[in-house]
Amino acid sequence: MPPRVVHSSSEPGDSDLMVRLQGGDVSAYDALYARYSARVFQFLVRRTGSRLAAEEALQETWLRVFRFRHRYQPERRFSAWLYTIAAHAGHDAREPDFESFDWEPPTQDDVHLRDYVIRALHALEPEDRRVILLTIEGYTSVEVGEMLSMRAGTVRMRLKRARETMKAKLSEQP
Repeated sequence: MPPRVVHSSSEPGDSDLMVRLQGGDVSAYDALYARYSARVFQFLVRRTGSRLAAEEALQETWLRVFRFRHRYQPERRFSAWLYTIAAHAGHDAREPDFESFDWEPPTQDDVHLRDYVIRALHALEPEDRRVILLTIEGYTSVEVGEMLSMRAGTVRMRLKRARETMKAKLSEQP
């Protein structure tokens, strides 16, 4: 089950806030940003492999949320719509030479280990990477399929392939 943002009973839901934003209420935008920016940033760090690229992608994500607010459909889950935008912004913000990293084994330092995992993520095909990152965020195969316009069976196949590829890349670590 995907992680849910918990609201108090007096707080409006995400769809309600988006409808208010569509009507011109900028405070609704601020509320959505406060609810989701930290989680989306972490998603983008994993997606881009760089905190700097993730910061740029986060800004672009929220610009696109505002710019395309009229396209949001209240019957859709806001978080699915948001993460779709974030995935595209993250792809656009990725450093162009990221695939050309040297695959030298990291030191035992945790920072290097984290970087090694991020490089392993970026060894995946882009669609496989999207699938695994959204799965890490807690979305089901059906929900990931809806976000990426693919069948749940295809999502499961891509997830299996992504796990195998990452396992192989990570086994290269000393």
